[in-house]
Amino acid sequence: MKMVTRSIAMFLAAIVLTGCTVKAVGDPERPITINANVVVDIRGLKQTATNIEDMVAQGAVK
Repeated sequence: MKMVTRSIAMFLAAIVLTGCTVKAVGDPERPITINANVVVDIRGLKQTATNIEDMVAQGAVK
């Protein structure tokens, strides 16, 4: 379960890190900056990962 949770967390972190960029547009002396605050709610993922593991262990997934 730790591996699944860690994989999901790493995937979400990669999306957040690659999705937010600051680009200079127009005059290089006065670049336009964008401040982005991103919040990812992963509280429900722990239970979801547990449910998937239980389904696999019981042979429910074919």
